[in-house]
This record gives sequence, C-alpha cells and structure tokens, in this order.
Amino acid sequence: MLRMLRVVCLFFSLLPQMAMGQLANGKREVTIEADDTLVIQVLNGDELSKEWRVASSGELNLPMIGRVKVSGLTVSGCEKLLTERLRRYQHDPQVTVYVQEFRSHPVSVVGAVEKPGVYQLTRHTTLFDAVLLAGGPKDAGPTVTLTRSERSGPIPHSRARAKLEEGGKSSTQLVLELKDVMSGRGAEAELEVHADDVVSVATVKQLKLVHMSGEVNRPGSVELVQAPTMSLVKLVALAGGLTRSASPGKTMIVHVNDDGVQTSAAFVDLRKVMRGKAKDLELMPGDVVIVPSNTVLAYMQTASMSAVTTGMLLLGRF
Repeated sequence: MLRMLRVVCLFFSLLPQMAMGQLANGKREVTIEADDTLVIQVLNGDELSKEWRVASSGELNLPMIGRVKVSGLTVSGCEKLLTERLRRYQHDPQVTVYVQEFRSHPVSVVGAVEKPGVYQLTRHTTLFDAVLLAGGPKDAGPTVTLTRSERSGPIPHSRARAKLEEGGKSSTQLVLELKDVMSGRGAEAELEVHADDVVSVATVKQLKLVHMSGEVNRPGSVELVQAPTMSLVKLVALAGGLTRSASPGKTMIVHVNDDGVQTSAAFVDLRKVMRGKAKDLELMPGDVVIVPSNTVLAYMQTASMSAVTTGMLLLGRF
C-alpha cells in the first residue's frame, strides 16, 4: 500500500512537467541553466525529493550523490545522470526532474525587429518564437543569424560554423534564411534557442548612392563603397559629360533622404566648376545632380525625383 501511495504521489509530481511539455515523449526540452530551481522526485529517496537551486557554477550539491554539473543538460538528460549516480545506492532508482523556476535564460534579439532587446525565456523557445518575442521582423534583410557561446555547446545544425571571438573565446554561428525561420515550421524555425544566445535579424542594406540626371550623356547613379563622398567633376565625367543642349550654369543639386523626401536644394554654376574657376563640390549619399536644358526650370523638379525613384544606370562603385 505504501509503495502504491508513493507511485501515486510520483504521478502527481509529474503533472507540472507534463503541462510544460518537458517529458521525453518526442517533444523538445529546455536546457537547465545556473540559478534555475529544479524539483527532484526520487522514489524511496525522501532526502532528494524536494526543490533544489542550481548554483552559479551550474552544479547541484545533493545528498549521497554529491556535486553534479547539470547546467546545459535537458531535463531528461539530468534525470539520466542522477539515475546513474543513484545506482550505487539503489537497485532500480526512479528519478523525475522538472524545472520549477527559470532564473537565468536571457536571449538577445537584435537587428531588424520591432522591439530589439534581451528577453527571459520561461519555456521551450524556438528560433521562430524568439523573433516573435521581439515583435517580429521590421524592414528586415534576407537572413537571421544565431550565435551561441562555447559554454552552451554547439548549435545542432549541419551549417553551423565555429567563430573565434575577442579574447580567444569561441562560439558557434548559424546563418539561416529569414523566410525559412518565419515559416513557423521545419528544422530552421523549430531550432531551440538556449540561454545567452544572440538572434540577429539582418537589416536591408541601404545603398549609398549619388545620382546624375538631366542633360548628360549617361544619366545614372554611383554607389559609394569605399569613399564617403564623390566630387562633382568626377560624377560628370562618369556620366559621359554634358549634352549639347545642356545649360550647366543653372545646375541644381538636391538632397533626398532615405524616405525619398527632398530636404535641401542649391544652384551651382557647373560650367565654372568644370573649368576650375569655382571650387569642386563633394557630393554625399542621397545627393542628386540635375543639369537642365534651355527649357523651363520646372523640368528640374521632376528630374530630381525621377533620378531617385526610377531604376537608373549604375555608373560604378567607388
């Protein structure tokens, strides 16, 4: 009767664990980390059957068993380890473990997400879940990168690669397609996130362009890759020079921000600049140079917008 009562008590002790999906029934499990609180139930082991706090070293100091490192283990892995240690003292030990309280499961979600920051995991969390915790992607690029410290072990994926950090420490890094992660299903989406992982959603690359429009032989854009600026004379040269109908004395330079809004405008005498009689100008990303013809000035306003909003010829990268 006493043995039956203990079995019934053991069953009821499993209920919180079953509710959290932590039983070894094919579902993925969270890993145990330092400062977590575990509930251990051992049949015929009253000294062990209670709550235990995992030390900052990742160890438990248990009666009979002594010190045992459990951080980094899954719940079922911890059960197996404790069962093996107890075989010295019991013929057929029956051990059940579940996480009563998570204390140290931070994950950083950064990059192109709605609410980047550090989030505390309170349950099994997938890569898909982690991105949703931060509000989902926002103006995101094509990839998401998962980085895991050496302390947490490798990332179980064939494309994961080791990365050497500053100070000689190493980590594992995995780059995945964001669309695969955000599908919510499949190996990439369901990859488990561990404590101290960093999830980084790539941002859309903003091209640093200066634009040439109007009465030049090859209207187009130049991407600034190495240099932060480009001279006005060099841009005109890349555009093949002026056409015969150009009116360079009324050249207009406008600046268009990343939202496509014109924020400033100025007139220059390009003819004097090209002859060395006026100082050459340094153009910044977002600048649009419009060389008008002898027609009405209203054309320039139209050209300034079309230079940015339409697909123009890429004249080069500098």
